Amino acid sequence: MSSYRGFSESSDSGRNYSSGAWGSGELDGAALAKKYNLDTSKQGRGGGHIWGRNADGSEVYIGKSNMDMASNEALISNHAKQANSGEVNHSSVPESLSSLGDIKGAILTEWAGGPAAQAQAAPEKTEPIVLSERAAKAKAYTAAYEDVFLPRQGDYVIKNDQSVVDDFDAQYSLNLKKESQPQTPAVLAQAEAEADPVEANAKAYAKDYKLALGDMLRPANRLF
Repeated sequence: MSSYRGFSESSDSGRNYSSGAWGSGELDGAALAKKYNLDTSKQGRGGGHIWGRNADGSEVYIGKSNMDMASNEALISNHAKQANSGEVNHSSVPESLSSLGDIKGAILTEWAGGPAAQAQAAPEKTEPIVLSERAAKAKAYTAAYEDVFLPRQGDYVIKNDQSVVDDFDAQYSLNLKKESQPQTPAVLAQAEAEADPVEANAKAYAKDYKLALGDMLRPANRLF
């Protein structure tokens, strides 16, 4: 939206918005309605209804004026700030404003029109990041331990089934290849944070389990 806020460059409205005579004040619509006792009970067009236009082209209803306001000294003074060369400078005569259009223009000099819509910043491009070797190994080890070793730990510990180890190593290699691929920063941060405790806990659990099971199987401790 241009500085003319949708009005033509040759129009008084476009000129006033572009120059800052309108929409650069300090009061919002509600404050102006209260200050000048404007009727806000029913919105309308023409006939004294005043609308302000934001810099993005959207409109704000301010209220309905009437000719009883024409003698208001503040409005007479405001009108001179935005009058074109062909209009009467009512404040220098002095005399009351001569139309509802004069009143509208005077009020819009005090209106704090909304700013231009901010251009949305282009989304920040997130570059994939490769996990550190430590984090990648920790994730690969944990996944292989949970998916392969835990379900078959009895076969390995009791039956000495070496295929469990072979399958674990194979799964670990596949996992490590996957975890070594570029990943998003969020995944990276989580993996790095979890790497130490996850790896340590998994290894400690496996060690403790083996020791406990071995102790159970000693002849002196067997229950059968």
